[in-house]
Amino acid sequence: MRVGVVFGVSELASPKAFEKKASKFITELAKEFDVVGGFFVSTKRDFKEAKEEVNFNEVDAIVLYPLTGGTEGALKEFAVYRRPIIIYGDTFNNSLAAGIELREYFRDRLVPSTLVKDFNELKAALLGYEDMKEILDKFLRMRLGIIGRVSPWLINEKFELPYTSISLKKFYEYYEATTDAEGWKVVEEIVAKAREIKEPKREDLVKAGRIYLAIKRILEDYRLDGFTIGCFDLIMKIKATPCLALAMFNAEGIPAACEGELNALLGMAIVKRFFDKPAFMGNIADYGDDYIILAHCTAPLISGYTIRSHFESGMGVGVEVELPKGKASLLKIRGRKAVVASVEVVGRERSEHRCRTQMKLRIEEARDFIDGTLGNHHLLVYVDSEELADLLSELGFEVMLY
Repeated sequence: MRVGVVFGVSELASPKAFEKKASKFITELAKEFDVVGGFFVSTKRDFKEAKEEVNFNEVDAIVLYPLTGGTEGALKEFAVYRRPIIIYGDTFNNSLAAGIELREYFRDRLVPSTLVKDFNELKAALLGYEDMKEILDKFLRMRLGIIGRVSPWLINEKFELPYTSISLKKFYEYYEATTDAEGWKVVEEIVAKAREIKEPKREDLVKAGRIYLAIKRILEDYRLDGFTIGCFDLIMKIKATPCLALAMFNAEGIPAACEGELNALLGMAIVKRFFDKPAFMGNIADYGDDYIILAHCTAPLISGYTIRSHFESGMGVGVEVELPKGKASLLKIRGRKAVVASVEVVGRERSEHRCRTQMKLRIEEARDFIDGTLGNHHLLVYVDSEELADLLSELGFEVMLY
């Protein structure tokens, strides 16, 4: 197991005073692990210099040892590597105090983080992360992106994970590089399989196809595993929406969220990566004692569908999908917290005053769920709720299971 080691020393202290302690620590750890690094860092500049000497992306775990307090600012920078972190704290010089502060910083960013204070605990933590290597790598190495901006009405959006940001200006460059003929070609089969086409005209469908192509090329060029897009800005600029493109990507196994919401995207990516299932991202449109209605204008094209316009604007191309009935889960992520509920999909709803895809979900104590959830957008996923909750807990989320 390859382990990166970094020592933190306050700018008020001298690293030389800790060289013997650090050397002894490295020697002991190297008896059982392949150790790299061993730097002293006090400032962000020290962190940047350490980056040039060791590629911490290639280690299996990082051990951070704050030898004094006041080292949090420099050591927290190692979150960027998205590797499991063990913080070693001792009982002198405010080492443990710094360690506890660092641990919460990493956990808020969903970087697995454990605080220990002796070598037996350290060894056990490292071996524990080694046992979880496959599952953690699947999660920690995801590449997610946002095209445009987070929609301003998502006032509870909190997202601390690294992601790639692509401007709408760049998106329009990709969009303008597509042609109407290419746009029609990619949606032609989708159109042919639709049960019905209501509002959209051929011009709308062509634009939807061009949006799909532009995003597909962005995904390839930026090497993204999933994306979200600030979709309402497209309505003002090109009189089109990405709803159909998102439906196509999700059906193809590429997590695609709308309204620029990164938390929903993260949930979609987790469900895809660990369960190989797409997710329906929806608004809560209504609820009662034992039901919730989830609605949105995009949904994965995994069953019969009608092609519609986008509900709020009356423009573009949305989809009205009849998702399968049966057991499923509702998932809501915000930051390091997650809510999971067991539900049964009982059928479609049909109202012209809601987003196009509308599904009624049976759920026990629906009002309690509504009272305890973390915000609006929820994911409907066809996986077992307890399995999903267990996985999220392993990945570092604080999970409430209904």
